[in-house]
Amino acid sequence: MQRNTIRKFAFVIMIAILGTIISACGQSEPKIDVDAQRTGFAQTANVQATMTAEAQPTATQTLAPEPTLTSTPEVTPTSDVTTTPTEEEASAATATLGTIDGVDSARWLSNVPADKTDFNPGDAFTVTWTLENIGTTTWTTNYYIQFGSGTQMAPEEKVFLPYPVPPNKNVQISVNFTAPDELGEKQSGWKLFNDKENAFYDFYIIIDVVEPGETEAPTETTTESPTATITVTPTVTATTEE
Repeated sequence: MQRNTIRKFAFVIMIAILGTIISACGQSEPKIDVDAQRTGFAQTANVQATMTAEAQPTATQTLAPEPTLTSTPEVTPTSDVTTTPTEEEASAATATLGTIDGVDSARWLSNVPADKTDFNPGDAFTVTWTLENIGTTTWTTNYYIQFGSGTQMAPEEKVFLPYPVPPNKNVQISVNFTAPDELGEKQSGWKLFNDKENAFYDFYIIIDVVEPGETEAPTETTTESPTATITVTPTVTATTEE
């Protein structure tokens, strides 16, 4: 009897244990809320859409470029007709080219009064130089001479050539002088300039300043050789009477 009671009690305990296990297994599976899932999915989709819209750059309106007006250059028609320059135009062109591309060179020929002519203090006199163009340029009236060094006996103004001087020709150019008050030998140096204001030749004159009453008549100083004089003796022809 006692054994049957124990068996029954054990059987009840086993049934109770099985019921507890079955109950625990049934509670381990949570109940899914379908509506909540749908709501969460919708919110997630809205957030992703908002983030995507913010990440995309804002479209900027592009303005079409304004048309640029391009002017067509004017074409100057050329003529096949060749004009012949006048003699004056050709001469001027030759002189200009000579001044630019040629060589300026000069040579002193003479001066009046001659070097070491006597003058009293304060005497006024005129010096005339003769200069030869031995270069390849034509000296224009824009060429000039000007005081350069030594005793100044004339103004420092430019003295322009009186006329054009082609190569191998000479020019006479005059300057007004005044003898200084100091006695003794005095030298006045001058320079010849081209039309670009470049000095290319130096020349001078020397005078003697003496006490009044000691002056001598000036003579010309020159490099030219004296002219030979040819004497012709007439021939006498004798005639006989028949």
